[in-house]
Amino acid sequence: MQLFYLVLFLKVYSSFAAAESPSVIIVGAGAAGIAAATTLLENSITNVTVLEAKNRIGGRIHSVDFCGGVVEVGAQYCHGENGNLVYQLLEKLDVLESSNLSKLAFAKLYTSNGHVVATDLAEDLVNTIFSYDEYLNASSGVSLQQAFLEVYNSGVLKKYSHDEQKQKIVKDALKFVKDAILIYEGAFSLEKVASRNHFVGSDGDQNLVFKNQGYRILLDVLMKSYPNPNDKLPIDDKILLNKTVTKITWNKSKVVVETSDNVSLIADHVIFTPSIGVLKEQMDSLFDPHLPKQKKEALDALGFDGVMKIILHFPTKWWKDDDYAISFLWSKEDLLNSTNEFPDGPSKDGISWLANIPSLVQIRPNYNVLIAWYVGDLIPEIEKLPDDILLRGCNYLFKKFLGKDYNVTDADKVLKSQWCTDPHVRGTYSFEKVGYSKDNVSHNAKLAEPLVNEEGRSVLLFAGEATNPIHYSTVHGAVESGKREAERIIELLK
Repeated sequence: MQLFYLVLFLKVYSSFAAAESPSVIIVGAGAAGIAAATTLLENSITNVTVLEAKNRIGGRIHSVDFCGGVVEVGAQYCHGENGNLVYQLLEKLDVLESSNLSKLAFAKLYTSNGHVVATDLAEDLVNTIFSYDEYLNASSGVSLQQAFLEVYNSGVLKKYSHDEQKQKIVKDALKFVKDAILIYEGAFSLEKVASRNHFVGSDGDQNLVFKNQGYRILLDVLMKSYPNPNDKLPIDDKILLNKTVTKITWNKSKVVVETSDNVSLIADHVIFTPSIGVLKEQMDSLFDPHLPKQKKEALDALGFDGVMKIILHFPTKWWKDDDYAISFLWSKEDLLNSTNEFPDGPSKDGISWLANIPSLVQIRPNYNVLIAWYVGDLIPEIEKLPDDILLRGCNYLFKKFLGKDYNVTDADKVLKSQWCTDPHVRGTYSFEKVGYSKDNVSHNAKLAEPLVNEEGRSVLLFAGEATNPIHYSTVHGAVESGKREAERIIELLK
């Protein structure tokens, strides 16, 4: 009997203690939100609730089972090793491997008349894509487009000025090179992107991929359910799915969070982790009081557009194991004729949507799936395009460019990303916009600053990749930001 009362007392006491401990609401269960929640739990702050608008956790990490393997609809690579928190968390778990996707892998470059570009010229073109150090030498206030053109014209275009045939290829290749850069920047146009920025890369392999489990294994590692499920943190019952936050009232002693299903929750602190795409779209209706001027100015200085993946399955593998990437270079003449050859789907300035696929990338050997990267401001339309048009368009494109060297077979299944039209994301990853950058001011850092209530207490905190001053646009930047804000709360409570 005494044992019974002791157990009952402990249960009541633990419930009381949990209710009395500082409460934290985390909006969003992406990489930043999960990192924040697990950091709090590891430091004995257990009164935590995570509100996730989607029916799954992970945010822009979205590993999907597809045709006998795992594909990444969202984040694809672990970028770098040294100074990369994701790599540090995973390096001893044997879940990462090289994709063999070096920059020169993109030098397998085919023209729209079906010929492969000479290796020396193709490598010069690809090296221009990765000439970031030269772009950074541009004056402050110069767009990446302008800085890139200066490097392109004074470099590869000048080098081949005495070879008429190669110079034509170089001129035609301008679109391919710009589109390839857009994959890395996440913008719809290089004219939007600042040539000088605060981003700091991590040394090491820039394109590490995940083995069988996919990127989602990172979430399991953060939650301690991998490699030993018995070590899992008590997080499952703290995550509420399908909970869309509609209002955050933050200037009083407690923060009130309201959801679309008429639930109100009260907390001492809120960590807001959704994308800045959501923040830009909803900030005027979401926060009471409105965000202060300096927070809106930071948001204005950061861009958030998108890139897209068209993931294709082929019943027969027609490419080689060492075809890590194949790139496409349209001639000016074929561009202007592209809508005549393939009239289905949207176009811009008389040019087919298909012209915005700069590269095709292999996921892994022995897997009949390729990823076609898609860029540009047609993405919101392409995300809504019926699958049959996507399939027919890609099949036409691959046969046009590669049919002379490969026995190209038709793709039979397609899976597409839809980040730009997803109301809970509205894009892919952030970039610094031209016209706002200053050497000594990080708008990402300004965005990360917490808001204080009328009592002078930090109550509304911000995390997510766009709040990371030097690692924005990356998963490791998102994880760092979630841990940063959790640690901020831990310090406040000491």
